[in-house]
Amino acid sequence: MSVSREEVIWAYRMLLGREPESEAVIELQMGASDRNHLRQAFLGSPEFQRRFAGPYAPLPVGRFFDVDRTDIDIACSDEQLQAMFDRIGEAWKTFGETEPHWSVLTSDSFRQENLAANIDAFYASGRNDVDLHLHFLRRAGLPVRFGKALDFGCGVGRLTLGLAAHADQVVGVDISPPHLRLATERARESAVANISFESIAAPDDLDRYRDFDLVISLIVLQHNPPPVMASLYRNLLRALAPGGVAIIQMPTFMQGQSFTAAHYLANEQPSMEMNALPQKLIFEIIEEMGCRALEIRENGVAGESGLSHVVAAQRVR
Repeated sequence: MSVSREEVIWAYRMLLGREPESEAVIELQMGASDRNHLRQAFLGSPEFQRRFAGPYAPLPVGRFFDVDRTDIDIACSDEQLQAMFDRIGEAWKTFGETEPHWSVLTSDSFRQENLAANIDAFYASGRNDVDLHLHFLRRAGLPVRFGKALDFGCGVGRLTLGLAAHADQVVGVDISPPHLRLATERARESAVANISFESIAAPDDLDRYRDFDLVISLIVLQHNPPPVMASLYRNLLRALAPGGVAIIQMPTFMQGQSFTAAHYLANEQPSMEMNALPQKLIFEIIEEMGCRALEIRENGVAGESGLSHVVAAQRVR
């Protein structure tokens, strides 16, 4: 049985928060076979995803199945790798000096002029994200209490403070000293004593981190070029203790994207760039680093133009 005109109008009001733009769209939506199909059409619409659903909302299954190749070349020299890392570092230091919280969660609520009224919500989102992603371990039958935990790309400590309740010691690591200064201030104001914050200036600086029970990194690696993503992911898995788990989010496909180090360094990039590391390379790195994949889940961080996944990998040797 098809849905009524009144049901369509209320779907617009309740799910999109607006009136339908024309009688024609009402008639079009009345073609849904039942209420369930109408609801799914609205929940899966680009407008709903963009405005309300956030980065963890499901997107339609089957996108980009017709893609038959990816043109991502991660080969580069050590000098090129460092030059790429330096470029990213400069961009994020600027964000740290101008819009540090907005650069972590790009909502107008977290711009400097609106931050005072929304700062508690900002850090509450970190606690919620930590708990959501610890479900990866719960589903695998693993403990969610840790001796040592590492938050990579910690920014202003949004996730780091959320991790403090789950670990004896938490280390937040970032490329941007201005972000880290704010993270340290927030930890002091919150009287959280079991966390520390440290800066890195090169991918290999991660070599000093070892024997962590948990490594987490969300909406971070995507802002680095693919060779840097691969290098960082390799080093983050190396930081795990035997049996430790890394929960890392990164895009795995971006529509129309190609990459070579030479082209990247020869051209100007957006200040907040978005890149992907193909799944084939992710799986190779997991195996290379003596780990196994526990669970891989798609999320909506890359938006409609790409695919993003959270990968939970455990070190087994």
